[in-house]
Amino acid sequence: MTEPVSPPSFQDTLLFVPTMRQLIVALTLASLFTGGLKVTAGVDLRLSYIFVGISFFSFIFIFQNPKIIIFPILVILSYMILCFLIVLIQDSSILLTRTIPQIIGISFFAFFFILFFSNAQIAPSDLFLAYVRLAAVVALLGFPILLYSGVTEGFWRLKSIFAEPAHYSIAMMPATSYAIIKAKSNLGRFLLFFTAIVLTFSLTAYIGLGLTLAFAVGRNWYTRIAMAFFATLLLIGAYASSSEIRMRIDDTSRVASTTDFSNVNLSTYALLSNLWVAWKSLQENPIFGSGLGSHPINHERYIGQLKGLGSLEEYIDQNKFDANSLFIRIVSEQGFFGFCLFIIFIISFHKSWNQEYQIINNSILIYFILKLIREGHYFTPEFFFMIFIYIFNSSRYRRYAAT
Repeated sequence: MTEPVSPPSFQDTLLFVPTMRQLIVALTLASLFTGGLKVTAGVDLRLSYIFVGISFFSFIFIFQNPKIIIFPILVILSYMILCFLIVLIQDSSILLTRTIPQIIGISFFAFFFILFFSNAQIAPSDLFLAYVRLAAVVALLGFPILLYSGVTEGFWRLKSIFAEPAHYSIAMMPATSYAIIKAKSNLGRFLLFFTAIVLTFSLTAYIGLGLTLAFAVGRNWYTRIAMAFFATLLLIGAYASSSEIRMRIDDTSRVASTTDFSNVNLSTYALLSNLWVAWKSLQENPIFGSGLGSHPINHERYIGQLKGLGSLEEYIDQNKFDANSLFIRIVSEQGFFGFCLFIIFIISFHKSWNQEYQIINNSILIYFILKLIREGHYFTPEFFFMIFIYIFNSSRYRRYAAT
């Protein structure tokens, strides 16, 4: 006769928690690459948001007394209160409809990633390396997807599982920069990331490559000058060999000098039309901008003043909500004061006491620059992931943690 099976003990049950923690880490890392996978039903339901939501509620309901690191909370809370007060004083009419939703979104992602880094039981630098390993898988997936899209659609630009090559370039740039900087220690990884980023034929990607070569590779001044020269040649070669890149640069130059958008390509229109809107906003509110979340209102107010929009009528609201660029959105909504705060943050937390951490922060710095140039979303998972690794790797945070 077989003996009855005993129910699991309380100690055995606790063994589930590390497994759950590993699942949360896996879902969070996956969220960094899945923002382009979405279903639109009135609003965009992104797979990355679902992953973050599952992980967040797992922390809340499964972990007893999760830890919280106070320093990043204070930084984000101070910033949110400041944004709230500026809008309350300057234009309270947009507070409920525009500003509060942005504060809720930013606060949710910030709080989740603080929870994540506080309870993952993995060092931020190791989490970054896990991101790099997963990025290598995403880069590898890009090659068969490129072949399929090329054969079926004639689209011969690598984007992997992202919505477009530029988004791929930005989300993958920290891993690509890290692989370039560490090329001597892992040549195969360098070749994978470098080949994939080149095959995007994205101007954003090539700018990122140029910045990596010019500012992050090598520690000697003569090495960096040589790399800057090589980066310049790379950009000139991209202009000469890619008709799409050449068209975007030529259109941008023409529109910048004439302010006439007739027959312009859509990417140039999205960038320069939103830059125009931000400029008009700055003229009215140069110090504090027109308030967090106000760019769509500015867009509706000023976009009709542009010339040559006849052929672009159906695309007139292109990137209306994210301004196509974090720099454009920040100066439009938060003025020079908000932009200066962002630059102060980048400078304040860039330096690390550890050489490996410094390489990681240099790679993330390139990501921040590309984000300023090309992508204006405030709350994407990879943005907050990179922000907090940047903070935790810094000498400034180490001094705070030691007090």
